[in-house]
Amino acid sequence: MTSLQLPDEFWLEDTALDEDSEEARHVYSVSQLSSDIRLILEDNFTSVWVEGEISTLRTPASGHSYFTLKDDRSQLKAVIFRRQRVASQYQLQEGDRVLCNGRISLYEPRGEYQIIVSSLEPQGLGGLWRAFTELKEKLMREGLFKPERKKPIPLLPRTLALITSATGAAVHDILQVVRRRFAGVEIIIVPVTVQGEQAAGEIVAALELVNRYWRERIDTVILARGGGSYEDLQPFNDERVARAIAAGTIPLISAVGHEIDFTIADFVADLRAPTPSAAAELVIANQSEIVDQLRHLRQRLLQIGRYRITQERRRLQMLALALERGGGTVLLRRQDFAELKIRFRTAMISRLRLVRQNLKIYEFRLEQESPRCRIKPLFAEIGLQEQRLRQSIRHLLVGKQQRVMVYSDRLKSGSPLAVLARGYTVVERVDDDQVVSKSSDLAVGDQVRLRLHQGQAWCRVENVED
Repeated sequence: MTSLQLPDEFWLEDTALDEDSEEARHVYSVSQLSSDIRLILEDNFTSVWVEGEISTLRTPASGHSYFTLKDDRSQLKAVIFRRQRVASQYQLQEGDRVLCNGRISLYEPRGEYQIIVSSLEPQGLGGLWRAFTELKEKLMREGLFKPERKKPIPLLPRTLALITSATGAAVHDILQVVRRRFAGVEIIIVPVTVQGEQAAGEIVAALELVNRYWRERIDTVILARGGGSYEDLQPFNDERVARAIAAGTIPLISAVGHEIDFTIADFVADLRAPTPSAAAELVIANQSEIVDQLRHLRQRLLQIGRYRITQERRRLQMLALALERGGGTVLLRRQDFAELKIRFRTAMISRLRLVRQNLKIYEFRLEQESPRCRIKPLFAEIGLQEQRLRQSIRHLLVGKQQRVMVYSDRLKSGSPLAVLARGYTVVERVDDDQVVSKSSDLAVGDQVRLRLHQGQAWCRVENVED
């Protein structure tokens, strides 16, 4: 046990000095006395363990937590700074019994002594907390928490499996949210015990049942329970439950406890929801939002079709203009190009009209019939029509490109530049820019210009032969 040593000024012998004499008086200011007491406390209580119940807990914007440790007869002010609070991973709760380690100090402005906490753990739950931390680190090293292994959650599941207590508040919250957002979703409730010694085994069995026998029918699984004490949430920190979640092939959302509660199941699951109600909102899209999205896709499809028609019309016009300037051989094909252009335009207009009609039919069916039966086929039909439209456009473009290449090759073969490309040269006299076609038109010393396929050159005649 640490003994408290006070400075000599605190001990006065009755016979040493008269209390009324000036020499017996040593007057402190309040700040001096507080400073001396703080030094005494910090020197003698550098590391102490204190057990108590948390009360008056508050955590301001700075991230430091201030609270009071109390028992049935006394209380002690305490503070844990942000870095130590985050490193402990334990979420402080009002009313929890904790075991704190730290040093005693004095807060001089108010003259209150306090413990500055360096570490803490829930009293009575220390073993559970250490087991939680060790299991978390083990599974993290094995890669069970990696983002790349997590499966995407479907936008609109047809069938939803809910693994939770059949009588708890979580199941009622989820059903209420689902009915409000999209009543056509089928829900299969798999009842399990969510606390106690048998809970972990029942949860593992339910996960294996869903993934083994219903994986073709169920699109998403929600593992949920309402809030509770740290001991109540222990089934969701069980290694068997974590490995059963990781082995599943169906996307799973973990919605355990309140927003501040974290379990091993949350880290292994494909998605964590802060509450069961939030899990339902995450997995079930709003019906009106889906209708708006379909209308937006329809508008985009029409815009893409119009843009493609405009682009191809401009390209055909440019090709026709180039062919008009090409020569007599190409002029004979102008009529073929005009006919192809008309046929292409007619085919595109007909295809777009058909797509518009189909889209109107699907939109009418969506409004008149249940989304549960029609919304997924409608997505598939729109994708199929878009794919067919793209294939039709691509097929027509390939045909047009092949024809253009044939006519372009013919145009190039009849051009004078093609002759120069084969190695021929045009010779011109520099003096009068006349083309020289025979050697008798040249004399020794004349300056000539050679026009090549690319560029030109100037030469001097040194010898002339017939």
